[in-house]
Amino acid sequence: MPLLSHTTLQKIIRNLSRSFSSPALFMLIVNLYLKLFRQWLFASLKLSPQTMCFRNREGILDFNYCLPLRSDKAGVSAFLRVKNEEQKIIYCLQSIIDAFDEIIFVDNGSEDSTSELVKAFKQEHDREDKIKIYQYPWKISRCGSEHFATAEDSVHSLAYYYNWTLSHCTFQYICKWDADMVLRKDAQQTVKIFLKEKLLKEQSKTWLLAGQTVYRSLDGQYFLSQRLAHERRLFPLSYLNRYFKEERWEVLRNSPPLPVDEIPGVTFYEMKFTNEDETSHWSPQTLSSANNPSDELREEKERFELIKEGKYQDQRFTLLPSTFLDYSGSPADEVHEES
Repeated sequence: MPLLSHTTLQKIIRNLSRSFSSPALFMLIVNLYLKLFRQWLFASLKLSPQTMCFRNREGILDFNYCLPLRSDKAGVSAFLRVKNEEQKIIYCLQSIIDAFDEIIFVDNGSEDSTSELVKAFKQEHDREDKIKIYQYPWKISRCGSEHFATAEDSVHSLAYYYNWTLSHCTFQYICKWDADMVLRKDAQQTVKIFLKEKLLKEQSKTWLLAGQTVYRSLDGQYFLSQRLAHERRLFPLSYLNRYFKEERWEVLRNSPPLPVDEIPGVTFYEMKFTNEDETSHWSPQTLSSANNPSDELREEKERFELIKEGKYQDQRFTLLPSTFLDYSGSPADEVHEES
């Protein structure tokens, strides 16, 4: 790539500046692209440091962290950030314990029995010592206005929390997994083969995982939403692939951008129980009708309330058999029953 002359750069900057009414906005964009160009140049010339370290603005040394440029340890680490998930965490762990090479469990000040349940599960089922348990004691700003008001380098920031969790992963790829997510029984074998065979032979990519929400009603029945959600959850471990603050929540960015692919089929269920507050991670003012961040959130609240009120006959739901969470059974048992 030929270098641009000083005169040519000046012309480009003058032309760009005419496109922006605000000099401050212009300089912000220029600085952003200069940082991205510098990072790309270092990576292209193989001058990138092997490790990049980050400090929090509160000066809490034990919660500074470092991320590697890459990991050569073949396999996949799943990372879970968890708070008060005693009703779901065992379903989650029993579904993924055989799929991943490492499970980074970070408890964010749970006030229920979540941590005790995980420790007991590890002692009884984790023969290969896959589950690593950590504590993150700082209050996390909730999505929406609280998140927006919190600095990205604060220990209270979602982005900082996610990246601190990433820093404990050791394998070549990492997967963002949530405590309310369950790997589908009929997808377990496909996912295990993909993670252990196909993934590591591919070029570096970011992978989408498809999931469906399952609602548990107050009388203990499970209803499957027909809506599919896709999210970038699987990506190479590197400080080039980390989370950044955006207006309402954290966002994964890859620099330089990576190709995006998708694991075939519906991979997981996201469980929502109507006897719990499923919106506790949102700022209250953001949840108000005037400030809802998206139609998606409004629709999610509507579906949740329908199930909570016992309105199961909606065509958007399918009744699941009680065996869908029984991992001692066969995947073939997971046959949907129309409500």
